[in-house]
Amino acid sequence: MKFHIPFIITIFLSLCLITTAQKTDPDIGDHPHFAHAMKVETRKVDGVSVVFHYDQVRPDFNNLVSNNTRNITKLSGEAAGKWKFCFDPNNIGEEQNWYKPNTQPFTGKDHLQVTVPHCWDAMPGGKYWNWKDQTHNNPPHYNGATWYQKTFSYEPTANKTTRQRIAFLGVQQRARIYLNGTEIAQHEGGGAPFSIDISDHITQGKNTLALKVIRIPNYIKHPGGKGDKGWQELDYTHTLHPKAPDCWPYAGILRDVFLIEEPPVTIRKSLVQATKEGLNAVVIISNHGKTPIEISASMSSSIDLTVSEKTPYFTIDPKQTIAKKIQLKGTTSHAKPWSPSSPKVYDAHFTLKDKSEKTIDLHSTQFGVRTFVVDGPSFKLNNQTIFLKGASIYEEHHTRGGAITHQDHQDLYKLLHDSKSNFARLHVIQRDPYAYKLANEQGILVCGEWGGFWYKEKSMAAQTKDPYSIFQTMARCAVWDMLNHPSVVLWGLNNECHQFCPEYQPFLKMTRDLVREIDYQKRPITWSAWHPYHGKPHFELADAVGFNEYRGAHDPFKLLDPDMKRAIRENPNKPIIIMENGAWSKRGSRGPVDQKNNENWQADLLKRQWEVLSKHTPEFSGYAYWILKDYRSRKPYTGNKGQNGYSRMGIYDEHNLPKELVRDAFRNLANPLKTKK
Repeated sequence: MKFHIPFIITIFLSLCLITTAQKTDPDIGDHPHFAHAMKVETRKVDGVSVVFHYDQVRPDFNNLVSNNTRNITKLSGEAAGKWKFCFDPNNIGEEQNWYKPNTQPFTGKDHLQVTVPHCWDAMPGGKYWNWKDQTHNNPPHYNGATWYQKTFSYEPTANKTTRQRIAFLGVQQRARIYLNGTEIAQHEGGGAPFSIDISDHITQGKNTLALKVIRIPNYIKHPGGKGDKGWQELDYTHTLHPKAPDCWPYAGILRDVFLIEEPPVTIRKSLVQATKEGLNAVVIISNHGKTPIEISASMSSSIDLTVSEKTPYFTIDPKQTIAKKIQLKGTTSHAKPWSPSSPKVYDAHFTLKDKSEKTIDLHSTQFGVRTFVVDGPSFKLNNQTIFLKGASIYEEHHTRGGAITHQDHQDLYKLLHDSKSNFARLHVIQRDPYAYKLANEQGILVCGEWGGFWYKEKSMAAQTKDPYSIFQTMARCAVWDMLNHPSVVLWGLNNECHQFCPEYQPFLKMTRDLVREIDYQKRPITWSAWHPYHGKPHFELADAVGFNEYRGAHDPFKLLDPDMKRAIRENPNKPIIIMENGAWSKRGSRGPVDQKNNENWQADLLKRQWEVLSKHTPEFSGYAYWILKDYRSRKPYTGNKGQNGYSRMGIYDEHNLPKELVRDAFRNLANPLKTKK
């Protein structure tokens, strides 16, 4: 259903949701200002596509540990101490200088002490079901501004010239970042980590880091509307989610924060690919210092190859970035291929040295030896046909909200293994770097995603035309960050965007070209079309045909077989992956298989789906159930005490306990490749 609300009225009404605001907050509008401020773009450096943000090469976020050249201090977690936190429902923080040290409310009693990572939805007293209270007294429904402040000490390394930056692994949804009273950056998009050079702002001794974190509203209140039924969705153009997404928009500093001290000349990123002839690598080096320096780069690997290769010396000037290619020659045939049954990962190590053989910088990255391609109607991993069976996953915990721990990530992957899955769709948002590292090490094949959730005509047009739009920004960040991960085998470009308008095809083509430009591995591309043939899904642009279907749950079950036949006929010689399919029940519920809302029905529908889908092998090559575990959704249908915000479509409930009939049915789904005669 589409609502046509004039822009000015929409913004006015949305701002009215910020309780008793005395003045409006311009940061909450439908605008691209925060995305533009990040300055994320792809540039060619020595023939290599390199992603920049904040006018510097986007660094590697996968290996944030100290070494002999870099000091990395964690500003989050229990050991780092508390952060100060305060709601700002009246939008007075900037006016009263809350971003400066020693200012109210942080010097008095009007703030809380919290541990970062922190999700304000998960604060005590929150009622996810209570749509009536959208004040800060009910944090899950509070939209608007909050403030975080942290004082930390910094002592520069003796007798060394260094640069300093702060890395945030995830802040949702928008943020203004201040250091010692000066705004140093703006950010939008909770999935993407980001890094800010603070060399010109940090001081020896005490420093005060402050963030204004903003969540924009998803709904406006109908005059006279009652309870959760009296709400109307806002329809944005320039945001990551133009409609209220079917998830909970958790807000806060959701992931870890690091202070990084590093040399002026650093390795920002490395790109590694194993071939039959050895290892090919590109090391991205930037000089943020004031003088040119003559250096060489070398590479070694945990694969037993030739001695580490060293480049000839070369000069890198101030403000210059160089992409230096290095190859380690020697057969990799003795290396173990990466696969779900044998998830062997290796390390590549890079060293920069000056003419005196002094080490300037050290960097390492994880990679695997594997190939993943589309071959006619099949996916092939290491030249062997493979069926992708798994589920979609959201990054949330029933008590911590969106601020999940490494243990929480491990628990999610345990559920995947328990369900006998080899595949995860990390649905429409980039995840904590740890999620991909864990997938590498546990053998989970991943579809990498970043956004594009329910875009319509205006939003697709805006995201396509504006190279600094939030969608293009998040896409560049995600693809660049995931490049070396062997677990990431597919790109999912969007989810159920409006395929009934002329704006859809240019949007798809722009995204495909953006991904292709950055991804040196040329991973297969798909997306989650709303329907396999209604409108114009433009699967000619896809390597694999991906679509969502809920036959038997939302639509007549009898449509499934003809839908598959037509999808195969109209897209010959391409694999089909069902990106979403599912139903719902409360754990432990029992009832007739022809009556919705119980485990018997949910499990039976899954079995009947599989019986029909499996007839269409080999084209039927992948399946992602919706969803691994019950999740919170800020949709009105979850707005009652019984639901408490939860959609009950999981194989497991929010406590990671199995819906046994559903879990067992999913476990026992026969691999179509092995049963096809």
